[in-house]
Amino acid sequence: MRSSLIFLSFLNDADVAWIVQVCRKRNLSPGEVLIERGAVNKDIYLLLEGKCSITAANNLILGEVVSGDLIGEVSYVDERRTNAQVRAQSSVVLAHLSALVLNGKMQADLGFASRFYQGVASVLAFRLRRNLQATFDQKSNLLSSSEEFESEIDSKDLDTTARSGARLDFMLKALIAS
Repeated sequence: MRSSLIFLSFLNDADVAWIVQVCRKRNLSPGEVLIERGAVNKDIYLLLEGKCSITAANNLILGEVVSGDLIGEVSYVDERRTNAQVRAQSSVVLAHLSALVLNGKMQADLGFASRFYQGVASVLAFRLRRNLQATFDQKSNLLSSSEEFESEIDSKDLDTTARSGARLDFMLKALIAS
């Protein structure tokens, strides 16, 4: 869930409302693949309910993502083929944000584009820092948003985190109800 909290801290309420409006709900059954390894994926997903596993080319389990986590933002940014597979471990409900729709919004609203990319960049920076730290602690799950790291949240960030949490709660309720 931490990835969406970081991401949402850069968006404003109008941005979040737009995302809720244009996302389409998608359901997966246990074992169903969302993103195939080696595929071209430009869409972004918000995991609303359930759990997905992430595996590398050698079937090494990299970790799992849970409700509130973003999926697909790396492929959206670099437009390369995926190097991991995302598979539903349980019944999954996703909010699907089409790259085509997202690209149109970015071209029409440069402020949104700036906030969106800053949010994605911050998620990726968080993951990079966490993964670098995890190389020294082999017990860490590299993709889990529930993994805690020393000094991860600064007290000055608590207000931002509370706002992001309220936005995520709004998104989850609105998108699951749709």
